[in-house]
Amino acid sequence: MLTEKLAKQCGWRENGRYDVAVVGAGPAGVGAAIAAARKGLRVALIESYGFAGGVATKSCVPLYFGFGIDGKQSTAGLSEEFIRRMDEAGAASFIATKDCAYPEFRPIAGRPLTKRIQLHPETMKLMYRRMLDEAKVECIFYAQMVDAVTEGDRIAALLVNFLEGPGLVYADYFIDCTGDALMFRQAGVPVNKYAEEDGMHKSMFFFVGGVTPFDHDYNSRLYLEAREAGRLPEKVWQYFGYSLSLNPGVVNIAVCYDEGDALDSRDMSRMDGELREAVFAVVDFLRKEMPGFSRCYLLETASHVGVRVGQGIVGMDAVSEELVAAGLATDSPVALINRTYGAHANGSRTFMAAWSKSAGGFSAVPMGALISPYLSNALAAGRGISADPHTVATFRMMNTCMTLGEAAGLMTSLGGDMRTLEYARLRPELDRAGFILKEE
Repeated sequence: MLTEKLAKQCGWRENGRYDVAVVGAGPAGVGAAIAAARKGLRVALIESYGFAGGVATKSCVPLYFGFGIDGKQSTAGLSEEFIRRMDEAGAASFIATKDCAYPEFRPIAGRPLTKRIQLHPETMKLMYRRMLDEAKVECIFYAQMVDAVTEGDRIAALLVNFLEGPGLVYADYFIDCTGDALMFRQAGVPVNKYAEEDGMHKSMFFFVGGVTPFDHDYNSRLYLEAREAGRLPEKVWQYFGYSLSLNPGVVNIAVCYDEGDALDSRDMSRMDGELREAVFAVVDFLRKEMPGFSRCYLLETASHVGVRVGQGIVGMDAVSEELVAAGLATDSPVALINRTYGAHANGSRTFMAAWSKSAGGFSAVPMGALISPYLSNALAAGRGISADPHTVATFRMMNTCMTLGEAAGLMTSLGGDMRTLEYARLRPELDRAGFILKEE
């Protein structure tokens, strides 16, 4: 661990003091930063990319899942505000089909958010930034967190590699929205590297343009025949996974996957290279064999391999398999979640791993899943909260991550040791923010 003395010896200067520092500008980080800033706190949002959005904007995955459970809306607050603003900009549409292939291509308007939603990724980047700027969050993008300076049971500062050189960012509270509990790991406290049983896929989604109308069922059969005949890369989905973009003639293709360690730079580099080769092979196949795609062209590949499961904190509570099975059993809910979870698995009839579970109704993330017993002034939000490995799928969807971030931001506004925060103090804040915390 770094020390102030070592920082001085190495020439790492102070580069900002804040009430709250948030690391990672995916939906969780955006939610945390805006929530804290709207409570009057001075907030820094640190992100290695030049824009917010996380997987949606850097991994070409503009699909928001998980708003509805059994036909009832399950998240609201900032996550709903974001969708409503995207809809007003003409950049959002409900998905009309179960397989996500076709959006409705009409405004959501005032309808409850109970379905999957297709969004426009470039507008997402703009809308996130607008909301952050309106809340007066200081966006420190193009900056990479390197380490955490700890003093006893608290984080004192983060070492950040800015374009202008390394510097220390000080704050009273820190929120880890990296998706992989990287800040907690750098602080030297226990984290759980989730075992990814049955190979939870790492994906590379991409967009092609120039597509003309085609028959879904016919193309799906052609894809399966080509895969079985070996005319596609080995690691592609067993079905033709795609979604029509909100832009005419543009299709989001979601079939290329790989397997490996998402927390190892060399292994991620290997997968990145293999996936980009696969993308070009798939585009070549689409042009040659798929009606509607004969003149398609590659518009964009993900700038970052899409990762579904990585690492999470060891929390004071957890989204355990027992908790999910019990339904709405927690007495400190901060976000509602579904009770269905699993992993993609080629070769199975349902495309799901053998350990997958499916149950109706609601469960919830307990407040303690955001809190580490080892640090007094740090929280996690998004997919890096405390959970059993299998249950990450119940809360890793983008809108739920934003809700968890919003809860974390509100928690920091209450002050004190996060480990002793009473839920009775937080609940009125959640209610005022419009959280949905019980099954209506």
